[in-house]
Amino acid sequence: MSIPVFRFALREDLKGDKRFLPTRATSRSTGWDVRCATLNKKPITLRAGQYVKIPLGFRMAAPVGWWLKLEPRSSSFAKKSLHCLYGTLDNDFFGSVLLASQYIPDVNSLAKDLVIEFGEAIGQIIPFELKEMRVEEITNEQLEDLCLVENNERGTGGFGSTSK
Repeated sequence: MSIPVFRFALREDLKGDKRFLPTRATSRSTGWDVRCATLNKKPITLRAGQYVKIPLGFRMAAPVGWWLKLEPRSSSFAKKSLHCLYGTLDNDFFGSVLLASQYIPDVNSLAKDLVIEFGEAIGQIIPFELKEMRVEEITNEQLEDLCLVENNERGTGGFGSTSK
């Protein structure tokens, strides 16, 4: 199996600064770290509860049949209480990549602002191969019949329904 090639174009003011290309910490790391690349190269200061879209300083082109999943880094959450939304970088998306985040500190840290420095690793991207699926509409009665055939004990339960 050949290794897919993802291509990244750095923002004009970051050209040549290899820090802003996604990088793996080790050869066995699952994700490639991405960094805060504010336009003015200044840090971002967040108050508790504040949302932010953090520019990552690049656009990308994925090979046909591949896409990237944008995820938080565990250390950004554990050390900084920075909650990041998962994102999908589709094969046909060529815009500037942003990481959507919210600062939700522990109750003991509510009065403390969070500072995210320019160049700081704040998220990661993980490559995925595109999978196909067919969508078929059925009636609710047909779905109930399928549940009976599958011997589904969960039924229509949701959050916590398997531990009763």
